[in-house]
Amino acid sequence: MSSDRIELEPRKKVFEAIKANPGSHLRELDRILDIPFGTIRYHVKVLIKRSLIVAKKEGKYKRFYVKGKINREDKKRLAVLRKELPRTIILLLLEFPDSTHKEISEMMDVAPSTLSYHLKKMLDKGILVCNDKKYNVRDKGSMADLLIQYRSTYLDDLVDRFARFWTTSGEEKK
Repeated sequence: MSSDRIELEPRKKVFEAIKANPGSHLRELDRILDIPFGTIRYHVKVLIKRSLIVAKKEGKYKRFYVKGKINREDKKRLAVLRKELPRTIILLLLEFPDSTHKEISEMMDVAPSTLSYHLKKMLDKGILVCNDKKYNVRDKGSMADLLIQYRSTYLDDLVDRFARFWTTSGEEKK
């Protein structure tokens, strides 16, 4: 069912925002939309009840997706990409594969313990792989596709620069 079959204008706006920004949580939708927070929450509940969207619990957030549009693996990837520091780590590893913990920490100017926390979470989720203490993105092509497809939904210039690099460099998708 598409948004043209949703009868209320605010509900259509919520549905379209989730469609354009898969993996968003309520506060992100609040930032995107010019609709009161309580109204957003109400329409999200209605959309879930009508099976137009699905909610996936991710840590302390519920992230929302249009039902049937995004597969399980991409939901995992998008949940990670919605967070700035993990997204920056992924962008760095796409540009500089086989980076060590120390190299990543130095390039990002982030505390080693903070980096370790995020690397471990992404390793546990199967987003990254580590061989001989060198980190890489597990499925570079899919991750790059998601970054490029939803780049307008991320609030940083790094994704735009990466998209230009990835699409013009002839990078082999693995």
